Amino acid sequence: MRRGFKTEARKLALQVREEMGAGLDDPFDPYDLATKYGVQICSLQDLVSSGANPAAVAHFTGHRANAFDAAVVPKGNGCFIVENTVHALTRRRNTMSHEMSHVVLEHPFTPTIVDSKGCRSASIEVEDEASCLGAELLIPYESALKAARAGLTNEEVAEKYCVSPRLAAFRMSASGARKVADRQRRFSRS
Repeated sequence: MRRGFKTEARKLALQVREEMGAGLDDPFDPYDLATKYGVQICSLQDLVSSGANPAAVAHFTGHRANAFDAAVVPKGNGCFIVENTVHALTRRRNTMSHEMSHVVLEHPFTPTIVDSKGCRSASIEVEDEASCLGAELLIPYESALKAARAGLTNEEVAEKYCVSPRLAAFRMSASGARKVADRQRRFSRS
């Protein structure tokens, strides 16, 4: 990830959340963001009626469901997102926040989702940026810090922001919010 991007992502996430009317205590809805940006979302299953191979769709919605979450697909001058709707809503919200981060960051879209070897054809830096902004949209640093100061558990944070406990634990740890809150408590006691 390029130098300074995390700071940019914090600021941008707050701007986007404000644009969407989501305060620091509110869950963020990436589906509303897609609607606001005019990005259509369709499920893998929807693609069958558009001519997709039913066996391939069954593969990624059945025993290999964890192999595919979602993808931004270019369409004319815009794009749409294909998502795997067999996943839990909390996972889908995280995925959609990631995919919409690609849109917000105006990452270039290629018509090829996989390369000639069947591997994903996306740069690691671009994916890291989308993951960083996507997580900030769902639980901004300021929200994580507020939750840490209030002593909320990962499960309470997950419930408050409509994310999985795993994502809540990641944000509370990766943001450093718990460490900052602990230092502030120790400092105020001395």
